[in-house]
Amino acid sequence: MSISRRKLFLSLIALVTLVGSASLAFGLQGQVKASYAAVNALTATDLYPPAGSDPWGTAFDSSGNVWVAMPGCDPSPQCGNSTPPGKIVVFNPNTNSWIRTYNLPSGYAQPLFLAFDQQGRVWFPMPMNNSLGMLNPATGTFQQWTVPTASSGPWGVAVDGNGNVWFTEHYGYKIGKFNPATQTFTEISTPSTASLPYGITVDKANNVWFTENNSSVALIGEYTAQGQLSEYKIRNGSTSGLTPHLITIDATGNIWWSEGWVSMIGELKVTQAQPGTTNGVTEYGYKPSCANCGSHTSGISSDGFGNIWFDDSLQSTYGSFPASGSGSFSIYNTPTSNSHPHDGLNVDANNTIWFDEEFANKLARVKQTNGGNPSPTVGVSPTTTATTVVSPTATLTATATLTATATLTATATSTPGQGTTIAHDTFQRANQSLWGKSSDGQTWGGDANTSSVFSISGNTGRLSGGGNSYNAVLGPTHVNEETLFSGSISSFSNTNLGAVVRWTDGNNWYKAYIDGTSLIVQKKVSGNATVLMTVPFAASAGTSYTIRFNVTGTTLSAKVWATASSEPTSWTATVTDSSLLSGYCGLRILDQSSAIVTVTSFTATSFP
Repeated sequence: MSISRRKLFLSLIALVTLVGSASLAFGLQGQVKASYAAVNALTATDLYPPAGSDPWGTAFDSSGNVWVAMPGCDPSPQCGNSTPPGKIVVFNPNTNSWIRTYNLPSGYAQPLFLAFDQQGRVWFPMPMNNSLGMLNPATGTFQQWTVPTASSGPWGVAVDGNGNVWFTEHYGYKIGKFNPATQTFTEISTPSTASLPYGITVDKANNVWFTENNSSVALIGEYTAQGQLSEYKIRNGSTSGLTPHLITIDATGNIWWSEGWVSMIGELKVTQAQPGTTNGVTEYGYKPSCANCGSHTSGISSDGFGNIWFDDSLQSTYGSFPASGSGSFSIYNTPTSNSHPHDGLNVDANNTIWFDEEFANKLARVKQTNGGNPSPTVGVSPTTTATTVVSPTATLTATATLTATATLTATATSTPGQGTTIAHDTFQRANQSLWGKSSDGQTWGGDANTSSVFSISGNTGRLSGGGNSYNAVLGPTHVNEETLFSGSISSFSNTNLGAVVRWTDGNNWYKAYIDGTSLIVQKKVSGNATVLMTVPFAASAGTSYTIRFNVTGTTLSAKVWATASSEPTSWTATVTDSSLLSGYCGLRILDQSSAIVTVTSFTATSFP
């Protein structure tokens, strides 16, 4: 099922479910609470992962780095057999840079969730090959173990205080434990053979808590440190649309979970809990701001200020609610609209909220006022606007809502390594002549703001009506740098499409371009052009391609691929040259014969 069809399918289900369940849920006297209020301003930033796609689960290492699983697919419910092994990427909040990319080896599958053990090893279930994987960052090596129950779909993951790795078996109706010391598995079945266990977490006493995701079951499970399995009811009435999803623990030890299609989060007060009953359970409902978008509450986590944070993938919102259970919801738009924030929401030790924007291929970072607010170096900082929202109890209050002005629509990403994004444009702005200011606020140079050939049209950068070569550069000059862009050209007749590095003017640059038959690396020094390398590459007019062009020292490296395909692991062309020492990143395009050029994404990155 394609992503667009899946989104439509999920939205239709959500609408039907909401109609049937909203009145029921909000009518549960003493069980459901709902309200809204304004909160302090936040700063949200979009970060562009350096490799892979479909960001999913997140985790934090002991140094505070953010690790993100990049499966490269959207399971619906499985990824295709031809999907390559996924990636894991690492972001350092202190340096505001992506510092590492790990490509899973051949024979592995796609990671969805991540968890660290006390030795600093990262564990990740791989449902598509029914295995549990482990990466040791100290050695850069991977290992994997096949889960005993075939086709069990190992899904969520957590590590207990003894170093045991716990995971849900989504399709096997079990939870599993792996002991790394003995390399042995233990599996515990749920009473229901339709429970679909999903999220999992471990409390300080080593009790394991998990969700049973099927609405016909809709329970919270506990497997105690003493080996006893208990289940807790969420509702006594209909559970239509109630699909417990991710699960977390607040500072007082109470259990919280997201509830899928019903626009709610739930809480279990452990001291009041009684297996088989709803004792200690309260559901808290919020009113989706978009009435026609569907709703699916997915990620959930708690911060150190006494808030529960969650996101709604179909609403493209995230929000908070007081863990005390007494207070109001605050709901915010994600930095990118329609970005599908999903299972990756997590709060770090500095009370910064992180979540995946799966369909926008981004990682969002939200800094709270009380947690500090440094200026971001990457992405778009949203502004705060007041919005009137109707709560389920028909009470009108003001809600602070974050909105963003830019959206990422292409699949291009920045280079793995310790690079820093120095310029970025998604071209998501009003139609206009020339290219003006990029989505990160910088002004395009070269010909992009002087030649009438350039325009913004339909949220793309466009060149049309040209009869020459044209330059567009963005960001500051650097020595070691990289240009990455995605775009298409309507004809390859006496035309070409290319990226430049170390550009200083129209007579001095390095260029990597495609002309329909080849990928060509070229230099121009003092007006004299020289082809450095040519590699056959057949390109079709009207098809979007992504070009990555890197210069480090005297080494020029280039690769190209169809934007809709996966990025090649190796460079297509590599050559050395020492003619040019520094300059700008940008584009250089030969636009003739009434060809129309469309650019959907541009990123410039610098390296030490």
